[in-house]
Amino acid sequence: MLAKGLAMGVDNRQIQTAVLAGPDSDDPVVCPTDADELDEFREEFAGTTFWCGILLGGCGGQLLTRRGNVRVSHFAHFPDPDGLLPECGRRSRGVASADHLYVRAATQTWLRRQGHTPRYRYIDRDDAPVGSLVEIELDGRKLLLHMDPATPPDWDAAQAGDIILGPGVQVDYRTLVRRGYVNRVKFVSEGNQRVMMLGTELPHVGTDWDFELADCTVDEHGRLITPVVTRMEAARAAAERAPVPRPRSEKPEAPVQIGTLTRLINSAVQKKDTTTVRELRDTAQLQVPRCEGQALDHLQRAIDHANGLLDEQDCVRRRLFAGLDEAVRHGHVYKVSTLTQQVRRFIQRDTVTTPQEEGILQAADTLLRHTRRREARNRQAAEERLTAVTREWEERRAAAVEEGERRRAAEAQEPQAQLVTQAQERKARNRARGRVQSLTGRLRREELSAQQQKHLVEELVLAAKEARDHLSEAEQRKVNEWAERIAAPTEEPGTAQKTSPAAQPHPDAITEPAKLPDRLVPTVAAVRGALKKAARERTTTSWNRLENQLGSALPSLTSNERVQVLVQVDRPTASDEPLLSSLLAAGDPHFAYQYYRHVLTALGLDAPDDDEDLRDVVEADVKQVFTDWRFR
Repeated sequence: MLAKGLAMGVDNRQIQTAVLAGPDSDDPVVCPTDADELDEFREEFAGTTFWCGILLGGCGGQLLTRRGNVRVSHFAHFPDPDGLLPECGRRSRGVASADHLYVRAATQTWLRRQGHTPRYRYIDRDDAPVGSLVEIELDGRKLLLHMDPATPPDWDAAQAGDIILGPGVQVDYRTLVRRGYVNRVKFVSEGNQRVMMLGTELPHVGTDWDFELADCTVDEHGRLITPVVTRMEAARAAAERAPVPRPRSEKPEAPVQIGTLTRLINSAVQKKDTTTVRELRDTAQLQVPRCEGQALDHLQRAIDHANGLLDEQDCVRRRLFAGLDEAVRHGHVYKVSTLTQQVRRFIQRDTVTTPQEEGILQAADTLLRHTRRREARNRQAAEERLTAVTREWEERRAAAVEEGERRRAAEAQEPQAQLVTQAQERKARNRARGRVQSLTGRLRREELSAQQQKHLVEELVLAAKEARDHLSEAEQRKVNEWAERIAAPTEEPGTAQKTSPAAQPHPDAITEPAKLPDRLVPTVAAVRGALKKAARERTTTSWNRLENQLGSALPSLTSNERVQVLVQVDRPTASDEPLLSSLLAAGDPHFAYQYYRHVLTALGLDAPDDDEDLRDVVEADVKQVFTDWRFR
């Protein structure tokens, strides 16, 4: 059936992520941006549907893959039956917009191997839209992943569990120091998937991402343990086990192994663990009076080695604190900020500080705190001024726009109504023209009784009156011929025939091409299969594209052989269905004018003489092909 339809919508939204199987799915996928990779992607997911997922913040509509020639390849929405695109707020959404859905795929097997039974929940509330928070429940414990920088974490919330931050989520300095560390998560692309990476942020150090998911565990308390956390806890335990220096007046309660003490001092010096070196050095000095000979020499060299490191570190320490003190006194905020971080990193290795050093650090913190407050006040004042100016400008602009729209609406009200009426009339005439083409085809192809012919011709005449000037001269001539034929006197009963007038020779008929050679029978099957695939994917094609797609299955053909092949491709097509060959005609207008008319004529279908009329027919057929083959 040939029918004139509405123009199909074009989806300009650049959507890179979708979910598989249904709108409520949490199984994400990324569309390749490269055109060649998109072909492999389509083969990999053949038979799978893509959706604008609810958990992605989408509209729940079905998506198709769109190959990019100028822009990158991407997902796009299916238009509705009227050719209109659905309302959807997802525009230019990158691959990171689905990261919260990759959490389950990345962690489920990993957690189960550790004996946990994870349950996932994507929190959706007014202050945390879907995708901001992912909650993983582990046998009464919880891991809470903050994926959106716009949703700050609540560190003091009851039963918050272990909180893990996305790479853009901020944590204030005091919270970071109080907790000692904060674990983070990010995703990197590998093909059409996203791979999870974990990291740990330390005060004054930053985030260490140098490990993967397999390097980490979740302990029995529901805490995420990364290699950085493991090293921190080991260092804390070692510091608690370190020997406590004794006053010179005391004697050790038990004998000290001099060789062991010497090795501990040398090892701590090599690691530059200043606190441990200082404690071991003090312990060694208490053992000097009871040593002699070679043991005393070894012990003294270890003490000298320790003193050398401590003197070197004390020199660096004095230089840092002196520079920080000078920067504070001169009010050099940037230098104070830089040196404060260096000093705090340094004293992590040697926590013993003097009252003078404590005073310098407090003065630096006070200066930085006052500076941040002053800058915050200045920023707030500037933002308030900018907001006031912007609001005033927007109010003036809105008032001007409203006044202009009011004036234009008043001026264009009558022409608008005329345009709407004209558009409705055009649509009605196009639909009537489609009925004329359909009825003419049935009258020519089908064997009908005289009564059936008369009924169809009456419908044909009414449709032609409604279509009016939208009919071509050839179409109007055919309508007149059928009307005159039915109005002519009825033949004698003995001579009446029940065959359709289509059985009689027609001056415009094109004879059917010669019988298809046997060597082209496989070619017909290959071309029909390719056109079916294009129809299911809702895409048009061209003969060159078929040659690239089918390779040796589509040999080089003459013009007449191409027509023969396409006639055989569409011969099984039902009389009330459009031809699959219309996908070729839509994808290559030159092909439509050169071959498609011959295919239509050979199959007993009407082929408009005017090129513009033929293009309208092809567009209507393509839309109907997409509809018919959508779920086949």
